[in-house]
Amino acid sequence: MAGQRRVADLTANDVDPVIHSLVPFMASLDRDDERTAGVVEIIESLFSKLKQGSRAPSIATALDLQENHIYPYGLEFKDDAGKALVRERGAQEIESNFLTHANTKRLISLVRKHMSRASLAGCRMLIDVIFLRLAAVTSTDADNLAIIPDWSALNTAPGPGGRPTVEGVIDYLIAKRPSKYSGLVLSEPVGALNRPDLVHAGSSNIYEARTCAELQAGLMQAVLAVATSCHETHKECARGAVTCGDHWVFFAYQAPKGSDYAKYARTEVLDLGKDAENLDLILGILIDWIENAEVFGPQKYFYIV
Repeated sequence: MAGQRRVADLTANDVDPVIHSLVPFMASLDRDDERTAGVVEIIESLFSKLKQGSRAPSIATALDLQENHIYPYGLEFKDDAGKALVRERGAQEIESNFLTHANTKRLISLVRKHMSRASLAGCRMLIDVIFLRLAAVTSTDADNLAIIPDWSALNTAPGPGGRPTVEGVIDYLIAKRPSKYSGLVLSEPVGALNRPDLVHAGSSNIYEARTCAELQAGLMQAVLAVATSCHETHKECARGAVTCGDHWVFFAYQAPKGSDYAKYARTEVLDLGKDAENLDLILGILIDWIENAEVFGPQKYFYIV
């Protein structure tokens, strides 16, 4: 019939809203009830058919979160005073640091003026500027912040059902380690950061870079990557974010404990601002993510809801 579409014609923009609206509903259903379990099976069958037949790249990640029983929560600022404290932390300057808050804003303006952010390469240029400012204000004589692009040390072997646990590489690993290891970490990051004595010697955050239109899909991918990392490094909690540079979604992850399921708590989409007026807010959260990388909650600036 004219006008009707086939599954093979569907894209991520067609399918993702369906997936993301049904996942919370399915998570609330009682699988121990026979009739309800039948509904769950029907929804899971729908997911599988959409994944196998469509051209939507992000479905596998959403399905993997569901199959691994990783469920979403929200992160909300405690109050205006809490948000003000975040801004204050993000705006703090370090003596003799060339990359001041004002200079960082100038670089952001330069990137926005001359670099197209329609592609991921342009987005990453903006992200790089913000991460360099982060490194400049958090590195000390004792500890150095390393920015590791295209981190590929996670296990990508097929999991249950033959689906990869993580597809591709992680866009950024932000790792803070003792300064005496900084040269080694930057030159041989995979080997150095997998050394048993360095795995737990500092903090690490995972960041996924996506275009603005792909933030939701990137969030799912980043959460899955953090879950995989926690499993491999035997950590209970970790933090990360997905960003296009202009917009950021931060999250904290907690691995399952006993009979409890795994969970992640996420912020709303936070905007850097037309004139980067929220740079201090973004940087304040990034600093908190480094300082409390293995804490799910309670959190300093956010309520978990």
